[in-house]
Amino acid sequence: MDQLIIALALLSFLLVLLYKWSVAKYATFSERGVAHEDPWPLIGNIPIKGMFGAIPVLKQMVELNLKFSDSPVYGVYALRDPIFFIRDPEVIKLVAIKEFDHFANHHGMHNNMQESILSKSLISLRDGRWREMRNILTPAFTGSKIRIMYNLIQSCSEEGVSHIFELLKLSKDAAIDLEMKDYFTRFANDVIATVAFGISINSFRREDNEFLRIGQALSKISAWSMAKAVLHALFPRLMKLLRIQVMDSEKIDYFSCLVNVTMKYRLEHNVIRPDMIHLLMEAKQQRLADLRDQSKDAHNFSEFTDEDLLAQCLLFFFAGFEIISSSLCFLTHELCLNSAVQDKLYEEILSVNQELHGQPLTYDRLTKMQYLDMVVLEGLRKWPPAISTDRECCEDIDLCDENGDKVFSARKGDIVQIPIFALHRDPDNYEDPESFDPERFAEGQKAESRVFLPFGVGPRNCIGNRMALMEIKSIVYQLVLRFQLFPAEKTSRDLLDDIRGHDLKPKNGFWIKLKSRQ
Repeated sequence: MDQLIIALALLSFLLVLLYKWSVAKYATFSERGVAHEDPWPLIGNIPIKGMFGAIPVLKQMVELNLKFSDSPVYGVYALRDPIFFIRDPEVIKLVAIKEFDHFANHHGMHNNMQESILSKSLISLRDGRWREMRNILTPAFTGSKIRIMYNLIQSCSEEGVSHIFELLKLSKDAAIDLEMKDYFTRFANDVIATVAFGISINSFRREDNEFLRIGQALSKISAWSMAKAVLHALFPRLMKLLRIQVMDSEKIDYFSCLVNVTMKYRLEHNVIRPDMIHLLMEAKQQRLADLRDQSKDAHNFSEFTDEDLLAQCLLFFFAGFEIISSSLCFLTHELCLNSAVQDKLYEEILSVNQELHGQPLTYDRLTKMQYLDMVVLEGLRKWPPAISTDRECCEDIDLCDENGDKVFSARKGDIVQIPIFALHRDPDNYEDPESFDPERFAEGQKAESRVFLPFGVGPRNCIGNRMALMEIKSIVYQLVLRFQLFPAEKTSRDLLDDIRGHDLKPKNGFWIKLKSRQ
């Protein structure tokens, strides 16, 4: 009996300790005068169903942002951690641009990738090492360098169109219903394989190729990977001690081997191919030259190693594989539902095609298409590829408005989030935000958009945005030129409600009916 009493007392003591630990940070927002909802112990403001993909997460983000429409900053407890969400455009500029030195680093990826090769990727690097790597990589992402990869991407677009024609030949009614997520995943897979890893893979013909299979496995957000991410957030030191990683190291090793073999072969055989590996190898050689140049302050430079190069290739893989395929799914979904926009876009594309007189579409001609640009930008406005971005405060600072009045006091270690998706759907930023209206981006209208952040903001924005735009425009041009896009029977009529969880895909997929224009 005495032992039972002691055990119950010990259990009660442990439960009290667990409760105290779980709510220890829950006074943060009240003390700082930041608007917020009352949290639950341990889980904070995160719905349990939301962790496992049972509620429309994007819709919830929009509703939460609108709920705090009178607050420039509002708070959300993500499990135990207080996260400051910034919704005021001027405060966003302060954090991401004007006071960038106080908010130079990302936080969200750090714990989950610190033991991985991805810790050397641009998105994970911090402080001086990030600045170095950004300076090393920037020359590889200029317009002139991106241009040299255009033919590789254009070839993938043409293969994608050929695949649809083959499916149409098998159709009895000259039209097909196509699940676009699978289609654009294969397209994005082929682009990444050829541009970032130097290999040609036709995923439309080789449906079960290893590159695609491993890529899909790495990109899939499973319940177990979500659970590991939550454990990393709650117990980062324990997870590091147990060497439990969110990402599968064996699958990452597959891509590591690809890059290493490719680089070795090219060096031994003096092979030059216009792709990302070539540009990164050039960047590596330039860094070695800088280190040898005694006239430069080379002692402050770090070497650009093979591991650094590999990490950037892997980053491009993760950025391109899911983000590009999702962006294209959303854009073509909007085109199939907005026939007037599609017709106007087709007129411009047909006009350009006729001017080419049978010659291939060039990079310069593609980038100068005004309405195509407007359509793509509106797609990225309504469905931004990054639904949010974060920054970590490295030093205490008071953020003040133009009148010098304090808006928000950031403290060292604070995590701030810029909720891009919700801001793009905010009527304070865009009139009638739920409509798909490319005219928002007509000449003379762009300056009126208060917030447009599809690729992030400030010095830490997406370095590959030019290539992403080229990839999207290339395949959209080919598809709209050759096919009419209609809603299919399974096409979702309310994507915001149908998208559950974190993989940005409606429960029944992205279905579109395609019919040849010929």
